[in-house]
Amino acid sequence: MRICSLASGSRGNSLFIESENARILVDAGLSALQIKNRLQSIDIDPCTIDAIILTHSHRDHVSGTDVFSHQFQVPIYGHPDTLDSLTYMFKRNQKIIPWTGEFIIEDMIITPFRVSHDAFPTVGYRISAREKTMAVCTDLGVVTEEVEQNLKKAHFLVIESNHDPDMLMNGPYPWELKERIASRVGHLSNHDTGAFLKKILNGRMNKILLAHLSEENNLAELAKNTVIDYLGSQHELMIDIIEQRKVSVMHEF
Repeated sequence: MRICSLASGSRGNSLFIESENARILVDAGLSALQIKNRLQSIDIDPCTIDAIILTHSHRDHVSGTDVFSHQFQVPIYGHPDTLDSLTYMFKRNQKIIPWTGEFIIEDMIITPFRVSHDAFPTVGYRISAREKTMAVCTDLGVVTEEVEQNLKKAHFLVIESNHDPDMLMNGPYPWELKERIASRVGHLSNHDTGAFLKKILNGRMNKILLAHLSEENNLAELAKNTVIDYLGSQHELMIDIIEQRKVSVMHEF
């Protein structure tokens, strides 16, 4: 499998995932033009995308979904309630596919799982193809048993490390927004993510990408170093950061 982040953060999210027989986007929270240009920058023809699968309805995850889907005839998958909440966006004759559990796209087996966030519902995805498994899990305020059971099965993990608590509390956001971010339906801090990864790290997992970093309340180096403090320096090479404004390298496993 191959994985590349087109963008990750509050200004827009989209993750490209490729197996031997399928190419998908997890979320399409950039403009359709930006998604097209960023795919082309990694030598991916937008016409070859087989599906967009949505995690939730917040704008930074869906803003380009309708136009990109319409332009390139890409079906949109999501929880039925998420799709219902986005009907105002969809154009006539777009292919909208609600899932009610595990589903298949070509050789990908895609297992949704619920996460704790203030868009209801919000999900992460565990994706398997040919004995390889990855998971993507951002936008959650607390790690539940369901999240843990799904993420510990992954060889490759994309997980949120949104903010540093001190930067958040001492930063410019209004108090109500600070409370929302730090709540059980907000976002994981660097410390939350580090403690969780220490709990589930096993010989199966070989790469972790820290995602959805706040540009106002975090720093890439701080997020990585905080997580490494929990995991130990021997795991430094398995940790990478994906950023808001940059297309990541293409990761393969």
